[in-house]
Amino acid sequence: MSEFKSLIVERRGNVMHVTLNDAASRNALSQQMVSELRAVAKQCTQDVSVRCVVLRGANRIFCAGGNFADFQQMMRSPAADDSDPIALANREFGSMLQEWSLLPQAVIALVEGAAIGGGLGLVAIADIVLAEGSAQFAMPETSLGLPPAQIAPFVATRIGQAQTRQLALTGAKLDGWQALQVGLVSEVAEGAAELEFALNKTMRSILRNAPRALAATKAILRHHEFGELDETLDFAAQQFARAMRNGDAVEGVNAHVEKRAAAWVELPLEGV
Repeated sequence: MSEFKSLIVERRGNVMHVTLNDAASRNALSQQMVSELRAVAKQCTQDVSVRCVVLRGANRIFCAGGNFADFQQMMRSPAADDSDPIALANREFGSMLQEWSLLPQAVIALVEGAAIGGGLGLVAIADIVLAEGSAQFAMPETSLGLPPAQIAPFVATRIGQAQTRQLALTGAKLDGWQALQVGLVSEVAEGAAELEFALNKTMRSILRNAPRALAATKAILRHHEFGELDETLDFAAQQFARAMRNGDAVEGVNAHVEKRAAAWVELPLEGV
């Protein structure tokens, strides 16, 4: 899609492939990239035909974190009386993470090279994270005199307070296997070919499931993160009833009984 300058966005069948693409900064998250990622999230939210989103970095590196050129420019800017422009820019990054975390589609992050700082935030909001064993994960913000302001809540939601505190307060680096142990990563592969195989297998699994059921499942899990159990179970019951009545459950049950693929299954699964 030509309107993006720091991303490569390509639709293949029902899968949206989004590639961070700024070789000079090792795919660091510039303000422009954050704005473009927000635009992609809006597109995916509005397009129900997109069933899966794959997020990765070009040149075999996921994301090196924040963009230092942007940081230096922001530090030279004067603070406003009512609202600091640095705070506004940082909050926009948080809004982007939030919007991606709320996508109704399954989000797969494919991590090669490194996911550092803000890149780790992108890992934290993905539903499924596939990584090379040699990939590096870290929250080095405090070594730069900064807090991991916007990513900390998302990382803590994914791996818990204790693990997040250790990563944030020490700046320790984890490889893919260590990230798997703490819950940042879903599956580890060795080498590019094995990683691509894992990606295709995961996409095929996702595309066998009903899109509205996947979206409802994500909504229930999000509700549980922030709501009381009784409220979550009430919400889940309504989502279950909606699924029973919107036709997907009828099709899914009938397909199971008739030993055939459901209508939403892509056969053959091409274009992934």
